Amino acid sequence: MKLKRREMLVAALAAGGMKAGAQELETSPGELTELARRTMKSNRDAIDKVKLPMAVEPAFAFKA
Repeated sequence: MKLKRREMLVAALAAGGMKAGAQELETSPGELTELARRTMKSNRDAIDKVKLPMAVEPAFAFKA
């Protein structure tokens, strides 16, 4: 059976939702806060590894 991209996405989201639901029952608010802090730190570390010159312009412009 060959799955289309949308069908694979729905299946992946459903599987992830089941895992997230099970984890929510087992974690306390303090654990969730610590998990969020660790995730943010690892994301920050990953971003810091990428070196961009100051001359790089953003993909959009702010207009007031």
